[in-house]
Amino acid sequence: MMRGEEGWRMITIATTLIIIFLVIILIGTLMVAGKSDPGYGKKAKNTTVTISAIYLLVTVLAVAGIAVYVYFI
Repeated sequence: MMRGEEGWRMITIATTLIIIFLVIILIGTLMVAGKSDPGYGKKAKNTTVTISAIYLLVTVLAVAGIAVYVYFI
């Protein structure tokens, strides 16, 4: 079990990596969604909304996981 300075450093690193990973994925998704042809744009809107909702859910679960981890340290 990690305690003190080392534990908080690991939590900070894990949180930072999760946030960076999610931002990169979101930017990539938005770049791909923006490069579609005009007819495909309407169809892709639902897919983009679904993917964004998944990212939001994953973000909430990641933050909750870190909170639970910190609580039980």
